[in-house]
Amino acid sequence: MHAFCKTCENCQKVDTGQKILLYNSRLHLFLEKLRSRWSGPFIVKHVYPYRTLDIENPKNNNVFKVNGHHLKTYFDNFPSENEFIGLNDPVDKG
Repeated sequence: MHAFCKTCENCQKVDTGQKILLYNSRLHLFLEKLRSRWSGPFIVKHVYPYRTLDIENPKNNNVFKVNGHHLKTYFDNFPSENEFIGLNDPVDKG
């Protein structure tokens, strides 16, 4: 699966204005195993050749350059499929 995603153009494509997550490689030094190594979301400001990007932190508007290999796409608009079943509903016996 990993090899397929690396060859998929849609998975590897990064555009300006896109939200992404940044991999924090220094976080593994701590003993907190439940802490996520992905931070963000950040916004892509400029894409350079060879997968180098300028990203912006929306909290404080800091812009910095990162290696594109330490990024993954951030999806924030998932459709919610919540189904409500009341406990007082009669059971269909037919």
